[in-house]
Amino acid sequence: MAYKKQYQKKEIAKTEERDYQQELTNKFIARIEEAISCEENGLKWEKPFFSCNEWPRNALTGEKYHGGNVATLITEEFSDPRWMTFVQMQEISRSMNAPLHIKKGSKASYIMKVVPAYQKDSDGNVMKNEQGKAFPILDEKGNPKIGFKWYPVFNASQIEGMPPYIQVGKEVKPAEEIELLSKALQERTDLKVEHSGMSRAYYSSSKHLVHMPDPSLFKSSEAYADTLLHEFGHSTGPALGRKMGNGFGTTEYAKEELIAELTSSFMAVELGIAHNPSGHENHAAYLRSWLAALQDDKTLITKAANQASKATEYQMEHLEAYKLNLEQKNEQAQAMADRAIANAQKSTAISI
Repeated sequence: MAYKKQYQKKEIAKTEERDYQQELTNKFIARIEEAISCEENGLKWEKPFFSCNEWPRNALTGEKYHGGNVATLITEEFSDPRWMTFVQMQEISRSMNAPLHIKKGSKASYIMKVVPAYQKDSDGNVMKNEQGKAFPILDEKGNPKIGFKWYPVFNASQIEGMPPYIQVGKEVKPAEEIELLSKALQERTDLKVEHSGMSRAYYSSSKHLVHMPDPSLFKSSEAYADTLLHEFGHSTGPALGRKMGNGFGTTEYAKEELIAELTSSFMAVELGIAHNPSGHENHAAYLRSWLAALQDDKTLITKAANQASKATEYQMEHLEAYKLNLEQKNEQAQAMADRAIANAQKSTAISI
């Protein structure tokens, strides 16, 4: 218990001293600068932004992380998607009836939790009304302000005694997954997808249309999938309330492109397919615009990742609903076929 209190005090002190949003931003800036340097020197850069190929989740509850925390955790150098706080590690230890310990030298990663901002008195105590409800701090528009708290978490591979992670094996056919996603978005969101000999890929918000070059114009099926996932990321903008149609070179344009790229990365993780954005047209220009925008705003990556997480969840909900509907249709068709065969066999038996 003494260790726990000492550890928590130490972590709280670290939280107050460090700027975790800036640290995350610096990671992305370093990788973008590396990519730009490679391209300027004629070298191929295929290192992904993210290290983990599975969606990060809480080791105790199994719940997936959301928002900017997704980018925070999958940029860490761990292939294990399970994460936990110190207290959660103790709960897992009790449930396993086995000792668990943080490996010596392990460093925590930090996730963010949005919390309401409340009015405080001169002594720092939260002010409450007669019913015991805290008074929120309001902005100039009368909306409650929010704040952020940072919590240290450890990857399961940093915990001694934690059972090794066994990845669920599944056969993934990228072309089929991409085709199903395309059909799901077209059928359920009225998105239009067209192909032509024109080499430009883009999304038109006014027409709710994704234009893609003919697949034969891409170097590989993976390059086609990367580009299509990027444009599908843009296509979620109107439904999720993002401001679309910003001009090239503006901060808003760079942010939307970053959201689309993060969304395509997140979707690749969800679908279990490889992701290499370097083949996307204007990739070098995007990198430079992201670099400038990130250097000006340390909160940009967190905001963009939050939007990308929502865009990924939006697409996956439609994909899963489409697959379920397709499965039900196939079952109904099979049932009708079985009845037809049974009736035919019955009719034949009667005639005999």
